[in-house]
Amino acid sequence: MKTIKKTALSLAIAGVSLSAHAELKSLDDSAMSALTGQAGLTIDLETKYTIGEFMYKDAGSIFLNGISFGANENVDPGGYFDNVRVKLDIAGSGLIDPANGIADNYLETGFSGVRKVAEIQALAASAAGNTDETKFLDAQSGQITVADAVSSGLIQSNATTTGPMSIDSKKTYGDGDLLIHVSYKDAWEKLGGLDVLMSTDSTLNAGAASALGDVGFDDLFGNGWTKGKDFNFSIDAVGLAASTFAAGDSIGDSFTGHTSNGVDPDGDTGTTVLISDLSINGYLGPVDIHIENNGNGFGTGTATPTIGAADSKINWNTYFNVTDLDVYIDNWDGLSGVKVDNMKINNVRGDVTDLDGNFAFGFAQSKRQIFAVRNTAGFDAAGLAAAAGGSAYANPVAMANDIGLDGVAMNTIFKGDREIGALSFGDTGVSIGELYWTDMETYTNWTISGH
Repeated sequence: MKTIKKTALSLAIAGVSLSAHAELKSLDDSAMSALTGQAGLTIDLETKYTIGEFMYKDAGSIFLNGISFGANENVDPGGYFDNVRVKLDIAGSGLIDPANGIADNYLETGFSGVRKVAEIQALAASAAGNTDETKFLDAQSGQITVADAVSSGLIQSNATTTGPMSIDSKKTYGDGDLLIHVSYKDAWEKLGGLDVLMSTDSTLNAGAASALGDVGFDDLFGNGWTKGKDFNFSIDAVGLAASTFAAGDSIGDSFTGHTSNGVDPDGDTGTTVLISDLSINGYLGPVDIHIENNGNGFGTGTATPTIGAADSKINWNTYFNVTDLDVYIDNWDGLSGVKVDNMKINNVRGDVTDLDGNFAFGFAQSKRQIFAVRNTAGFDAAGLAAAAGGSAYANPVAMANDIGLDGVAMNTIFKGDREIGALSFGDTGVSIGELYWTDMETYTNWTISGH
């Protein structure tokens, strides 16, 4: 029986470990063409970067100085943002793959991969005699209790959601839709890594199981895969600059000494520092970028198909857990300077489900839909003035087609909790107290165009 269990575990892990060991190599044109018709593309990623200055110049300028991205400074200072797996799939028409019995448009998304991890862990726990096997089996079937979520540290004990809570599953996409799914490479990386756990003997059942079977529910869910993609994003300063300020002028400046008037402390004239010392530490959850295959039209099926929103849209869904955000809002516009310390953005109190009603595993969620708009982002002022002085348009549609502006729309929904550990003014370091927002749900629609 133990042999059967170990064989089942090996088969379950095969889909994970084979690709986990694969090395991403350069692909020439012929190799890329050979990928046509295959089931998808997997990219394992690690990265870090620094940018001395980014500037947007209109007449004057806005600059971002000292940009950096990498590992969480509280976990691995100066390290890589790593353990990232990116899967690219183009959905089919729903044909069933005879090799696995799964439709070619039924794809992994959101937290659906947790079910597979739980399946592997349940098999390992069974072989080792780990009593948490039942909890892993529940997660494999798509459920987790509030009590288990609290005990693993994913949420606080004052969560109002009643259980069992559902875990996201794969979803069906349209024929030709592109899905980019970002998740973890190794769900056990923070626990030593799958390779090490599989090659180490179990302490619960030595000689018959690996150390993977010793992993408890609280370890895997509280300290394992949810902490797998730690990050830090920092900016030394964001400021405004006069037209005489040239690209690169802020390089080498120091913005740590906050001045009484918000001006660049190194003496560059015509500048105003808006914020400085921004540092964001946290953990990235699943990310899904879904590009619809609905053609290049606008408002298809309506009375005015040349006006309105694009038929094909980009749907961008992100889960994140900010554990420590610090920033200084410098002295400008009459403010005396505001320092924000220990801001957290998560989903651990009150309603702990995501926007689809599934368990959010303590992560805040942001959903964005991005699409082009045609002839609906206002009117060209010069064209409108010319039209007013000439012959009248036959109808509003004709006017919109002639002088309407194009743009990009972005509709955003956010759900989560927020807190600020300390808020102080100037450089006094004296906090006025703590602030908490629970069960935030915001809806914001943007349309961006030139003028």
